[in-house]
Amino acid sequence: MKHRERHLLVIAAAISAVGAFFLCASLFRLPFIDTQPPGAFFLSGLSICLLFGGIYYFIKAFRGQLKSGGKTITDVRIQAVEKMQGKELLSRIATEDPDKIVREKAIERLEELAA
Repeated sequence: MKHRERHLLVIAAAISAVGAFFLCASLFRLPFIDTQPPGAFFLSGLSICLLFGGIYYFIKAFRGQLKSGGKTITDVRIQAVEKMQGKELLSRIATEDPDKIVREKAIERLEELAA
């Protein structure tokens, strides 16, 4: 198991543990946490959501189903550079952008517009 995947499991387990702790606090009247109605009912509901949400994401992380499926920011920025027509903005991107890949695409786009 990768280090990053282990972090997801630990975070999901911690969320479940917090939910279980506050559910016990609202149901069993722990001496160090005083919960009184109507706040106790809200705490119970929130605790149940945290508990089951943590369990759900723990299972999803354990199965490896928490992968990102969308485009990265760099991909979106490259697509925007490929559609740009303004040479001034493209030249600024080509010289000042912190991302090397986006800078290279801006230079290619400037060459296309110059031809």
